[in-house]
Amino acid sequence: MDVELVRAMVSEDDRADEITGVFLHRLPEDTWWWSDEMFRLLGYEPDAVTPAAKLLRGHVHTEDHTGLDSALEHGRTTGLPFSCYLRVVGTPDEERSVVLVGDGRTGDDGKVVVLRGFAVDVTKSVREEARRAADSDIERARVSQEDIDLARGVLMGLYGIDADVAMRVLRRHSQYANVKLRTLAQSVREAAPTAPGRPQHDLHQRISAVLYPDRD
Repeated sequence: MDVELVRAMVSEDDRADEITGVFLHRLPEDTWWWSDEMFRLLGYEPDAVTPAAKLLRGHVHTEDHTGLDSALEHGRTTGLPFSCYLRVVGTPDEERSVVLVGDGRTGDDGKVVVLRGFAVDVTKSVREEARRAADSDIERARVSQEDIDLARGVLMGLYGIDADVAMRVLRRHSQYANVKLRTLAQSVREAAPTAPGRPQHDLHQRISAVLYPDRD
């Protein structure tokens, strides 16, 4: 997935208190790319600094360093889905609650060449439980709740994330693939069951094929 395709996954109407950043780490070159939202999440203007793992780590609460390091290393070595909860300090007087979600893309030799994923700011949803519940009610009225819930459950189990984060990841991929949320959820649901004779451990590959369609 190239940078322009990832950039398309970020909607232009993200507000400062509802940030979902996108990141790419190209392992062979050891270079990072961040969306504008990722910069803002860390308290920077877009492209004001050079993205790097050390810079990201410097904005993470020291007690969460181990979780961040472990998650990224898991992604680099296995390519499998990873997630971690982080307290991120963008400015001295502002701490955000962030869930980092991602996985790896492998090359022809089977080695991981790219880490990709989202940094989902859940601060507002944590603080405004009642409003989030109301938004959820509206969402249920607009889409097929059964398909959404099943697809959300697949992502929750696969990535180890909660229902709110899973819903936001589904929405991002819906924007990227330019398909309705309900249609994407149906595709995730249909890809989840293991057909007779197929190995159970390839669930990640099946779901990734839905979330990251070939757009070359």
